[in-house]
Amino acid sequence: MDDTSWREGEDPAGDGRERREPAGRYRTAEEWEEWLRPERPQGAEAGRRSSRSRAARRRRSSAGATLLAMLLGFFLAGLLDAPNLRKDVEALPYGASRTLRLALLSPMTGLSRLVRADAVSAGLAAALGRGEERHHARAEVGGRGKKPLWPRTITARKPLRLYIAGDSMDQVFGSSLVNLATATGLVKARNDYRVSSGLSRPDYFDWPQRLVDKIVDFRPDAAVALFGANDAQNVLYEGRVLKVGTRAWQEVYARRVGEAMDILAENGRRVYWVGQPIMKDAGYRRRIAMMNHIYAAEAGRRPGVTFVSTWRALAGEDGSYAEYLEDEDGRQVLMRAPDGIHLTRAGGDRMAAIVLDVIRRDWGMVPAASAPAP
Repeated sequence: MDDTSWREGEDPAGDGRERREPAGRYRTAEEWEEWLRPERPQGAEAGRRSSRSRAARRRRSSAGATLLAMLLGFFLAGLLDAPNLRKDVEALPYGASRTLRLALLSPMTGLSRLVRADAVSAGLAAALGRGEERHHARAEVGGRGKKPLWPRTITARKPLRLYIAGDSMDQVFGSSLVNLATATGLVKARNDYRVSSGLSRPDYFDWPQRLVDKIVDFRPDAAVALFGANDAQNVLYEGRVLKVGTRAWQEVYARRVGEAMDILAENGRRVYWVGQPIMKDAGYRRRIAMMNHIYAAEAGRRPGVTFVSTWRALAGEDGSYAEYLEDEDGRQVLMRAPDGIHLTRAGGDRMAAIVLDVIRRDWGMVPAASAPAP
């Protein structure tokens, strides 16, 4: 084989270019490096490729910076909102899921306190008018005088001041009662509901303190309460978790109900404690019935408190749960929400009319329009 044959034909580097080496001359190391280097684009094409390369690098850099900024933003938002996230988790029913979520959230809430992000969050809430309310002492509920608020003559010039409080069931019922009562021209009503709250979990929302604050601020003549939709769950008492429905649970819950009644009834104020209506789910229905029994029993121990049952008024003719009920014109009207718990506007109006009838009888007001008997 001719020792110069390698100099002819295709490049052994494999780029397919034909290169010929002058006979009798050997390349230097620099020439070999240049000879093996792929051909570079020249002129305008080289400029375009270089520009595209720089643009691609800028896009990659910009995308990376955006992703980093997003991750940093999420992290800072988590630090600021950590106290609220913890509060939401604490509202969950006692159990393994709640314990696990609190454990997972603990490092974030701890870091939030360490860097004072929770203080920043509280400051922002205060600036937006969402800060903590000023609280009143229980002693302020009775007011300066001891004269009973009931009975007194109700007129358009001196209307009945009615405070309504409750959980998510009160959202529709309470607004219906405000509308019906205000339409009489004899009542000034205020509704105060809190979704996902109740009396069984003061660690999540302190209704006794809330009632004290609102009674002192509004000075109502009468109060209406509707609780229980969220109360059929285990409670924490003196370091122990009490299972819903047990004797110990019922005793603790009855005390909490009684405390709320006593706050509302202070100084002779009339209280109308509204029982929950029949519910769709059988197990939940039994727990609601148990709590209604507690409400009735605690109201019976207090002269100024009246228990108003709504169970039968929201049930079908056979006493079972019914989504549709006849109105006064004989038409079938949807009364309950799809969840089998909450009320439609028609259901809220039906319950409100029952309660307003009782209030009118107590205060000697003009009888309300006919409504199903409680």
